Amino acid sequence: MTFQPIAPVAVLIAIAILLVGIRMAALYRVLVRTGTGRYRRVVLRWSALTAAGLLLVLAAGRPGLPHDTGQANAKPAKTGAANANIFFVVDRSVDGRVEDYADGKSRLSGIRSDITALIDQYPRARFSIIEFASKAGVDWPLSDDVWSLKPFVKGLSAYTEVPEDAMYQVNIAAANDVLRTQLDSATKQYKDSKNLVFYFGEGAGGSRTAQSGFDIAHGAIAGGAVLGYGTPAGGLIPMGFYNGNLVYMWDKQNNRAANSAINEDGLKAIAAELGVPYFHRDNSPITPVVPAVDLSSPAPGDTPVSGSVSVERTELYWLFTGLAAVLALGETFLTLREFRRNRIPRRVRQ
Repeated sequence: MTFQPIAPVAVLIAIAILLVGIRMAALYRVLVRTGTGRYRRVVLRWSALTAAGLLLVLAAGRPGLPHDTGQANAKPAKTGAANANIFFVVDRSVDGRVEDYADGKSRLSGIRSDITALIDQYPRARFSIIEFASKAGVDWPLSDDVWSLKPFVKGLSAYTEVPEDAMYQVNIAAANDVLRTQLDSATKQYKDSKNLVFYFGEGAGGSRTAQSGFDIAHGAIAGGAVLGYGTPAGGLIPMGFYNGNLVYMWDKQNNRAANSAINEDGLKAIAAELGVPYFHRDNSPITPVVPAVDLSSPAPGDTPVSGSVSVERTELYWLFTGLAAVLALGETFLTLREFRRNRIPRRVRQ
C-alpha cells in the first residue's frame, strides 16, 4: 500500500493525536457520570466514533494499492499517458447557459461531454480543472483519481450566484496566473512529465471589461487545444424561472434581452498565446482535438519518461471514508433514539 497525503504527514499525525486526546477527555467525563454496568456500552460507542475520526484522517493520506509493486518505477510509461498532467481550463460564466450548441443544448453540456471524452483518451494521466469567469480558481487539484473526477465533471455548470451584469465582466484570460502556477507546480512535482492544456469557452464575446492574455513560459505546455462553443448569432442567457416562465438576462444599457455570441477571434488569439490549435466544437468526435504528442516515449535528448507508483495505483480513500460514514451514522441513530426515549417520560409526567 502506498500513500499520497493531501497535507504534510506531520500535520495528519498531529490531527490524529489531537483527536485522540479530545476523545479521551470526553470518555473520562462520560465514565464519571455513568452508572455501574454500563461501562462496556459507553466504551464501545466511544471507540466507534473515535475510529470514524481516525479513518477520515487515514483517508486524507490517500492510501492506494500499486498495480505493479516493486516494478512500477523501472518500467517505461505505457500508452495512455501515465506521466502526463492534463489541465482543463473551463469558462463557467453565465454565457455557458446559452442553448446554441448541437441539438439546442447548452454550451456547458458540450463542454462536459468533451471533457469526459478527453479523460477517456488519457485513462492513466493526472487531471486538473481550472474554472474562471471574471476571476479564476482551481475546481479540481491535479490528481489521477478519474473515478471521482467523472461524476464531478457531470455536475459542472455555469455559476449561479452572479450579479445582473455578469456576462459583461468575463475576462477571457482570467485563468492565466492560476494556470501558470499549476503548470510550474506540476513540473516540479512530477519530473519528466508533460503538460497538456485544453481551454473550453466562448471567448467572452459580450464582455465589456478589459481583456488580458496568457503569458505562459515557452516549453511549459507540450500540447492541447482551445475549444470554442456557440454560434456567431449567439443566443439569450437563461437566468431561471419566475412564475413558471423562463426569464433571461437583460441588457439595461440597450434595454433588451442580453445576447451572447461566440468570439472566435478571441479564442484563436488565446490558442496562439498557448501555442495550441483552435477547434470549433459541434458535437463531432473528439479525436481530431487530441494533439499529436508522444506521451509514451521520451523525445531525443530528454530524460526517459517512466511510470511511477503514484500513478500506477488504485485509490482506497473511498473505502475508509465509507467505513467512517457507517460508524458516524450508527452513533447518530443511537443518539436520536436516546433523545426520543428521554422525552417520552417527560411528556408522561406533564
